[in-house]
Amino acid sequence: MKSIGLLLLRLVAGTTLFVHGYPKLFGGPGKTPHPLLAKTMGPNYPAAVERSGPGFTAGLQRMGVPYPEVAAKASALTELGGGIALAAGVMTRPVALAAAFNMGVAAYKAHWKNGFYGQGGYEFPLLLGTACLALAFTGPGAISLDSLFS
Repeated sequence: MKSIGLLLLRLVAGTTLFVHGYPKLFGGPGKTPHPLLAKTMGPNYPAAVERSGPGFTAGLQRMGVPYPEVAAKASALTELGGGIALAAGVMTRPVALAAAFNMGVAAYKAHWKNGFYGQGGYEFPLLLGTACLALAFTGPGAISLDSLFS
């Protein structure tokens, strides 16, 4: 049962990271998500894709993040690639630590000023980062590629 619980946690956390990383990496003015993502993610997702990309980099710059272009790519790759890796259970512990760090920075730099609860609050990055930390501490479980190849 423990491995099923870890699989569920990895799938949900990984998918959530992936769909948040996709707009940051592939978004921008005039860009649209893959039709399957657009249909699955709902009516707000295409607008998020169009706002992101260079818009995410500009947001990091406004927040005073050093090297915002590099930080934006690192964040996007951590979320998109890390999301895929977590869902599959590949390099789970280091990927989960990287994702938890990414969520910690997001909570502090972008969401802290809005408080814990509500639109723009830090509750979501805190929850996702904590889920990633739990995976870093426990490992992926038996139903994972890490387990298959170790």
